[in-house]
Amino acid sequence: MCGGFGDIFEVDDGGTIEVLKVLNLDNFHDPNTKRKATILFQREAEFLMKQKHPGIPRVETDGYFTWPEGSSPALPCLVMEKIPGKNLQEWMQERGDRPITAASAIDWLKQLAEILDLLHQQKYFHRDIKPSNIMLKPDGQLVLVDFGAVREVTDTYLEQQQAKDTGTVIISAGYTPSEQLEGHAVPQSDFFALGRTFVYLLTGILPLNLPKNPENGQLIWRDKATDVAPHLADLIDRMIAIFYGQRPQDCQEILQILERGEVRSPLEISVQLLPEIKHSIELNQTNTIKNRLTFNWAAKLALAGSIALGSFWTLSPIVASELNKVGLSNYKSQNLDAAYLYYKAALILQPNDREINYNLGVVYEDKQEYTKARAAYQIAVDAGFDRALNNLAQLEILDKQYAKALPLLEQALPLATDIKTKYAIHKNLGWAQLELGQYEEANNNLKKAINISSDRSAAYCLEAVLLERQGNKQESRSNWKKCSDNLQSKFPEEQKWVLQSFSKKFDDLQLTPALKN
Repeated sequence: MCGGFGDIFEVDDGGTIEVLKVLNLDNFHDPNTKRKATILFQREAEFLMKQKHPGIPRVETDGYFTWPEGSSPALPCLVMEKIPGKNLQEWMQERGDRPITAASAIDWLKQLAEILDLLHQQKYFHRDIKPSNIMLKPDGQLVLVDFGAVREVTDTYLEQQQAKDTGTVIISAGYTPSEQLEGHAVPQSDFFALGRTFVYLLTGILPLNLPKNPENGQLIWRDKATDVAPHLADLIDRMIAIFYGQRPQDCQEILQILERGEVRSPLEISVQLLPEIKHSIELNQTNTIKNRLTFNWAAKLALAGSIALGSFWTLSPIVASELNKVGLSNYKSQNLDAAYLYYKAALILQPNDREINYNLGVVYEDKQEYTKARAAYQIAVDAGFDRALNNLAQLEILDKQYAKALPLLEQALPLATDIKTKYAIHKNLGWAQLELGQYEEANNNLKKAINISSDRSAAYCLEAVLLERQGNKQESRSNWKKCSDNLQSKFPEEQKWVLQSFSKKFDDLQLTPALKN
C-alpha cells in the first residue's frame, strides 16, 4: 500500500502481524528535503521505541533499520504494532457522518489529552492531529498514529521555507493552525487540530465546510452540534482560537476543565437551566408555577437570589420534578452528561427523592461508575423505590457476588409490576443461579424471562451459556443465534454485561459479528 512518499506493508513477525513502513527516498528530488525526511523518520522511530502507552503504537527497540544493510542509499524502515480497528475518519463515514454523543466526546478528549500530555512532556509536538490519524480500537481505546516524519511520507507534504528559522511545514486542510502554516508550530498547535477534530466529530461536518465569523475568523459550529454541554463547547472554542496564546496552555488545563465541567455546582446548574425548565413546564401546562414565576432574564437573576436566601425552596419539589423530566429525556437520547447535570441539579432541591436517585444511578451505571451507582440505588431503595433492588443485584453480579444478588432479586420479584422489570429480574436470577451452579433453577428463570419478552437477547445468551456448560453444544447454537439476532443497542445491559462477560469465554464458537463485537 502506498501513501505519499512512503510505502506501508503488513508483515508476519514470528506469527504476529505488524506494520512495516518504508521511507522511499526516490520520491524526494531535492537533497535538502530528502535529508529532512530521513531525520524526521528517524526521530519518529526513536520516540516510538521509548513509549509504553496503550494510546501510542508500540515499536520494539530493534524496530528501526535500513535495508539492504551496508548499501547506499539504504531505505529507512520501521516495524510497528498493527492497530486493530478503523481511524475516526473511516468510522464516521461508515456512520454516515452521524455526530458522536457528548459523553463519547468527553471520554475521547480525555484519552487524547492524556496521550498528548505524554508527548508534550517529552518536548514533542504531533503537528498533524486529525480524524484519519486517530485509530479507534474495538475495546474503545483511542490510538494516536503517524508521529513525526510519517506525515511527510503519507498524506501531507514537506515544504522548505525560505527563512532558516522556520521548520518543516505540515499541512492538513481544515486542521492546521495559522502559526504552523508559517513554520512555527508550538504545543498549542496540537490543541487547535484536536479541537477542530472534535468539531467534526460533534457536528459530522468537515471544518472546511463550516462558516467563519467575518470579524474574528472563528469557526461557527455550535449551532450544528446538539446537546453538547456548555463547558465542553466552551473548551473546544478555546482550543480552536485563532491566536495560540488564547488556547489552553497545556494538556493538564484541558483535563482540569473537563473535570470541573463534570462536577459543577448543581445549584449553579439549576439556575442556568431555568429557560429549559420553563419550556418543559409550558409543555406540561403546569399553570401553578407558570403563574408564580416569570422566566425572563430579570426573574432569572431574582430567582438566583431567592435560592440563596432560601425562599425558593417551597417550589423545589415542582422544579426538581421538571429537572428530572428533562434529565430523563436527555438520557433516552443517550446524552449521559446532560442527564447527569439535570439529575444532580434536581437532587440539590430534593436530595432524597427516590426516582431521581434511581435515575442518577442508571447514568452512573452506564458510565461504569459502579460505586457511585450503588450509593444512588441504595438511597432509592431506602426511600421505597423497589425497582432499584434489581439494579443493586445487577451490580452484585458484576462483582461476581452471586449469592448476595439472589436475596435482592427474590425480594424484588413480588414487588415488580411492569414487564420490563419482571424480565430483568428473572434474567438476573437465571444469571446468578447459573454462576452458582444451580442449573435447574437458572433454566426455569431464563425461560420465564424469554416468555415475558422473546425479542430481547440477554436471556437467550445466558441460556446458551447454560446449555454449553451442560454439554449440549448443538442446542446452544440455536440460542446463540437468537442471542445475536435479537441484540439491540437500545438495551445497553445486553451489550455491557452479557457480551463483555461471556464473549471471551466463547471465542471458539462461530458467533456472528453482532455478538462478538
